[in-house]
Amino acid sequence: MAFARHLPVDMSLLRLQDKHVVKAIWEGTERVLRPRRHAIWISKHVDELDERVMNILQATGFDHILKVSNMEINHVLVTALVERWRIETHTFHFPVGESTIALEDVALQLGLPIEGNVVTGLSSGPLHLFCEQLLGQLPPENTVRGNRIKLSWLNNTFRQLPYDATDVVVQQYARAYILIVIGSILMPDTSASMVHLMYLPLLADLDNVRSYSWASAALSCLYRALDHGTRLDQDNIRGCMILLSLGHGKE
Repeated sequence: MAFARHLPVDMSLLRLQDKHVVKAIWEGTERVLRPRRHAIWISKHVDELDERVMNILQATGFDHILKVSNMEINHVLVTALVERWRIETHTFHFPVGESTIALEDVALQLGLPIEGNVVTGLSSGPLHLFCEQLLGQLPPENTVRGNRIKLSWLNNTFRQLPYDATDVVVQQYARAYILIVIGSILMPDTSASMVHLMYLPLLADLDNVRSYSWASAALSCLYRALDHGTRLDQDNIRGCMILLSLGHGKE
């Protein structure tokens, strides 16, 4: 985390103070945020995953985040950090100065690439059809909501790779694992139960996955989650909470 020397002297600079949870805390209201996480089979069985799939995950940069995915999240720590988060500056305000999560932190802690193409793509249309093409499975209707798909379906459908799997099937499992990581660890929503299918087309060419700046996408998602978490009416928070638990950073 990068630190500044002084806190703002003029409180009028914090123009969103009236909407910040800390205002209610000063008035005696308390809360504890509950970061939601979806239990995924692969994170508990990393050592059992087929070497062929792990080689792909390593090449794409998604292997390290899978290895730290079981880290326990301290709800009290997350709550305390969110109370110090300022939307105006996207920094934590501490007695010793300001601090924030930087791109370098994401790269060092999660092993994701910083440089590269923007993580963006189709967000409308029948994206579930990409599942049959890229995952080899068409999800049941009750597992799809709009253009989001249930992590439970991915979790149950793609577990241990069959011993006699072809190269095509190996790639399908690798895409499923990456999609699970994105939806449950890297950029989860507040439900922590679904993942948007907009990411799946970006995984079509596995040799090209590392050309995207996944670290930037994860960081922007975390910033947005922290912004949202400063509202008093929130009792859970999305985003990659591992970054808050691991964050030490630099001055």
